[in-house]
Amino acid sequence: MKAAASGVGYPIVLTAGSALMANYRFGIGSGYASMFPAEFMPFWKMLGIFQLSSDKTGRMKMAQLGLSKVEAALLASGFTRDDVIIANPKRLNRVIGPATRIVGIGALDPVGLAYGAKVTEFTLRQFHIPCRHSIMSAEFLRVVRNPDIQKRRQSGQLKVIVGGPGIWQIADTGMQEHLGIDCILDGEAEGVVGDLFRKALAGEPLPQRVQGRPVSAKDMPRMMTASRCGVVEISRGCGRGCRFCVPGLLKFRSFPLEKILSDIEVNWQAGIREVSLQSDDFMRYGSTSLKPARKPVLQLLQAVKDVAGTRFGPSFVSAATILQDERLLEEAAEVMELGGRRYSTIEMGIETGSPDLLAKHMPGKVKPFKMEEWSDVVVGAANALHDNHWIGCYSLIIGLPGETSKDVVRTMELVDRIKHFNCVITPVIFVPAGRLRRTTFHTFDRMTPEQWALFHQCIEQTLENAILWLGRVSNRLVNLFMKVVIHRLFMFSAGLFRKRRYKLLRKMGWRFPK
Repeated sequence: MKAAASGVGYPIVLTAGSALMANYRFGIGSGYASMFPAEFMPFWKMLGIFQLSSDKTGRMKMAQLGLSKVEAALLASGFTRDDVIIANPKRLNRVIGPATRIVGIGALDPVGLAYGAKVTEFTLRQFHIPCRHSIMSAEFLRVVRNPDIQKRRQSGQLKVIVGGPGIWQIADTGMQEHLGIDCILDGEAEGVVGDLFRKALAGEPLPQRVQGRPVSAKDMPRMMTASRCGVVEISRGCGRGCRFCVPGLLKFRSFPLEKILSDIEVNWQAGIREVSLQSDDFMRYGSTSLKPARKPVLQLLQAVKDVAGTRFGPSFVSAATILQDERLLEEAAEVMELGGRRYSTIEMGIETGSPDLLAKHMPGKVKPFKMEEWSDVVVGAANALHDNHWIGCYSLIIGLPGETSKDVVRTMELVDRIKHFNCVITPVIFVPAGRLRRTTFHTFDRMTPEQWALFHQCIEQTLENAILWLGRVSNRLVNLFMKVVIHRLFMFSAGLFRKRRYKLLRKMGWRFPK
């Protein structure tokens, strides 16, 4: 590259913290390690979880999907690869120079307010393990506070622009100026990033905040840089209108099959041999309503299988969509060749078992069914996933605005009905987002006894299933010594965690059967 060769830097540098940018060694699920405190980073480095792959100039060979999308939009708007680089955050000194005018940084959990980081922090504090910043947060701060970036920014040479799902944390905490950020890009970037960056390159003043706008499916640019862990977007938005959810407020769009296959090919050329189909409801791919679309879904899955074999899977599904066409779920499992010891994981949002909270915050989530049928819809969907060899990763929200003890009890009753399925149930402490962005955080010190009971009910269910899955994994190990070590280590940790939880609950007045 001309800019790199001359040592003057690239005009536009896109980057992110290493925890967000990395190609996770053990698959996309191991990215959850980034929720742990920054003090754990040496341990994860030893295991090689956060791998950064770049060429000698510092250009990433694969990047986080959002940055790949921003780069694609810039290239489609007339910029070239001599102008734009997605850079290794560990090699910024190679790509930032006198010619650099913009540093664009992706953010997921910039100041450590994401629910996963908060739950992990609470859990580790029970073992007296200090938690100052999550790895994801610490690595973002390392980039945005990079001395060279801030020195050039203060001299007026360049602008710092931050975008991504986590920018609300910066905006709502008033930390934009403190972190040295000139502009926050909120929402979908593809439709505005070209004009915004041209203004910055021209030296024009930038607004502190720019609102993104949706791009039609047919106008979405094709990726040029591979996305880590083989993540490929098949649709965007949900359209069910849940007040706490950002994707739920976005218009649902399905991307053309040829574009999806083109993005997979980019990943394939980079040596990525897995495909994660990102969507907020994969069974609605190709649909123009809340109903599942059988033909487009099966065509998509078969086309991906023809390229990737069986190393692929969708990321998310809706309970109400499953129950409208359970046979489609079965056929999807058949295409993916699930069965026997072969499973696929998938996320599904349960949120609550209360029809009252459903009506107040997420009336579209249950459609076309009735509010009072929600628990039965969830149980039916969970049963269908279980029967077809899907491991469900279910989330529910504790502390939604207006939640009462009665609402929590209804949710606990729902958990009792699904806990025996092959699944993990994750309790999420309410974090303001979407239309509820201006409401109050629900924190651990504000939780009621009923909410604590629900939280621990979910943790217990997860531990029980984890023990079962551990047995399946350890049975595949040939080395008897390793089988014993792994099993004993996990059982010791799980037992210790249970004792800490029971002690905490007893302090709150709860009694357990002997």
